[in-house]
Amino acid sequence: MPAWLKVEKQIQIEDYIEIILRRKWFIIIPFVISILGIVLAFIFIPYQYKSITLILVERQKVPEAYVKPTITADVADRLSTITQQVMSRTRLESIINEFGLYNDLRNRLTSDELVEIMRKNVEVEVKGDTKREDLSSFTISYIGNNPEIVMHVAGRLASLFIEENLKVREQQAIGTTEFLDSQLQDLKKGLEGQETLIKAFKERYMGELPSQLEANLRTLDRLQLELQTTNDSLRGAEERKIILEKQLADLNSSVIIATGSRTAIQADPLRTRLIALQAELSQMKSVYTEKYPDIIRLKNEIAETESELKKGQSSGKDAANAVRSPVMSDNPLYISLSNQQIGVNTEVKGLREKQKEIMKNIAAFQSRVERIPEREQQMASIMRDYENSRINYQNLLNKKLDAQLAENLEKRQKGEQFRILDPANLPLKPFKPDPRKIILIGILIGLGTGGGLAYLIEYIDGSFRKPEDIYATTGLPVLATVPRIRIGR
Repeated sequence: MPAWLKVEKQIQIEDYIEIILRRKWFIIIPFVISILGIVLAFIFIPYQYKSITLILVERQKVPEAYVKPTITADVADRLSTITQQVMSRTRLESIINEFGLYNDLRNRLTSDELVEIMRKNVEVEVKGDTKREDLSSFTISYIGNNPEIVMHVAGRLASLFIEENLKVREQQAIGTTEFLDSQLQDLKKGLEGQETLIKAFKERYMGELPSQLEANLRTLDRLQLELQTTNDSLRGAEERKIILEKQLADLNSSVIIATGSRTAIQADPLRTRLIALQAELSQMKSVYTEKYPDIIRLKNEIAETESELKKGQSSGKDAANAVRSPVMSDNPLYISLSNQQIGVNTEVKGLREKQKEIMKNIAAFQSRVERIPEREQQMASIMRDYENSRINYQNLLNKKLDAQLAENLEKRQKGEQFRILDPANLPLKPFKPDPRKIILIGILIGLGTGGGLAYLIEYIDGSFRKPEDIYATTGLPVLATVPRIRIGR
């Protein structure tokens, strides 16, 4: 490229002014059009108003140290849940119908589309950190075309939030109480079943329970002492029996001197036996009834002995005795010894039966004592399960009582509540559109469009306006210029 083509053109401020003046209509016309657009925007764009309600989150009126609430979710989470419920299709559609919203759009849009528009016009904003559990307030706002309707809709939304919060808290409290009550009934049935099992176990193994160990040991000691006493008494009675038998034997073999002379008398064994049986029968009748087996047996033996005596007398067996002996039943000593022998025999028999009974009882109580460790293990297992169930039942009962207190608290609206701190305001100025923004944007668009158009026209125009333009392009000096000639008509 020739060196003269490398000459650069120096643009001065005067050049810009000249360009603006030369292309002024390309700038003025877009600017005027933008101004007209601003005016049309103010005419045709509908004004939108925004009403805001401030709701305060009031803490529980009764201290939590006395009544612990059953709702553990923080306010932010609960507010999110309530927002979803209030912003549901059913709720918003009822508000649309109640206040006659979007009447100009009902012929063109479906109910779902209208609900979606309203959902976008409702805003819930939490004041402060949304992650804090001690959230103190939040705002509900609604945007619409009519200031009064906007205010009423915002107030209606605030009322729905308050009502839904009370409803949710009460339902949660009631649901908690009902759940705890059902669990408590199940535990109660199980506890009653375990109590029945314990009762049946105690009835079945009465005397073998761990709590009866001391009583069984004391009873064993008493029975051992009683057995020792019975054994001593039995030995004494047997000794007396032996002595009496010896005395009777000596009496039967002795010579009884009667009427001043010594006459040998041989005792009749049948009569002696008869006397002994009669004495024993008399002794037993004083103790037992006629149906007692031993009394019946003695009567039979007496009858047999009397029969034998009659047979002996009829056959003349006593005729061989040279001198008839006196009847032993007439001997007072013999009668006394016989009665004593009968008494001793009865005593020995009773002591032996008592001895057997005591030994039987000792064996039974000893067996009970030996089985107590096994019953103790079984009882410990049953009582451990029962105690665990009882503790669970008591803990659940306490929780149910706390839940009932919390439920009563919610029903009386003494729990945590939403309260309107600032009611919905009547908006006096439109929220949208913002006049300053529209004017600023219109001016920027007009000037930007005009300036850009002027620059584009100037850029594609290849004509030379000044000698400097020729010199900047060709690098050759300009020798002469022809001024602009205005030809009058």
